[in-house]
Amino acid sequence: MKAKRVSRNISIALICVILGLALSWQFQSIRSNAKVMNLESQKKDDLVVKILNEQKNNENLRAKLNELQVQLNKFESARGNSDENLKLLTDEIQKLKTVAGLTDVKGKGVTVTFAKEDSLNVEDDDLLFVLNELRATDAQALAINDQRIIDTTEVRVAGGYIMVNGRHVTPPYVIKAIVDPDNAVNALNMIGGALEKIKLFIDVHVEKSDNIEIPKISEELIRTDKLKPVEKD
Repeated sequence: MKAKRVSRNISIALICVILGLALSWQFQSIRSNAKVMNLESQKKDDLVVKILNEQKNNENLRAKLNELQVQLNKFESARGNSDENLKLLTDEIQKLKTVAGLTDVKGKGVTVTFAKEDSLNVEDDDLLFVLNELRATDAQALAINDQRIIDTTEVRVAGGYIMVNGRHVTPPYVIKAIVDPDNAVNALNMIGGALEKIKLFIDVHVEKSDNIEIPKISEELIRTDKLKPVEKD
């Protein structure tokens, strides 16, 4: 009788252990499925943001094409009218100077500030990652610590300092961008985006603004002495 009781107790204990393991496996499975579903939801959200950004870029390209067509029509209409041609050429030169970074500009955008106390952790690649992400969201003007960023601008570490346009910039590092604020914030804060890894080591603050001012680039940095126009037959 005693042996039967011991056997029954052992059986009950084994059943309890098996049930415990089964419940544990079920709980782990539920948690794993929840994580997968959450990750898939995040990926879908990121994909939606990317699609919206691409649609915005396409709209900007179409608007630019229409703008160029209007400009062409104006030149054709002003053919033979010297005063009108002069005005159109002056306006075009002003526009080209703005695009080239030779004029002060302002508009809506964002600022991205790297905390001063984390400045030793900031590398040139961190700044370049943010600049490239902002360019991808159609930023029309960029600056680091009021150094205008143009096509020939270099951002690099030299002698323990970060150099921009050949100038030593000191922390805190502040990137300004004239860009659609909502698109820029969504792109920068995207999971797996530019700031996710940077924020593991550096305190970075992104802020929208209705009035971003970006100064022009120094004209001494625009060099064309090695450039010669190609003459076509």
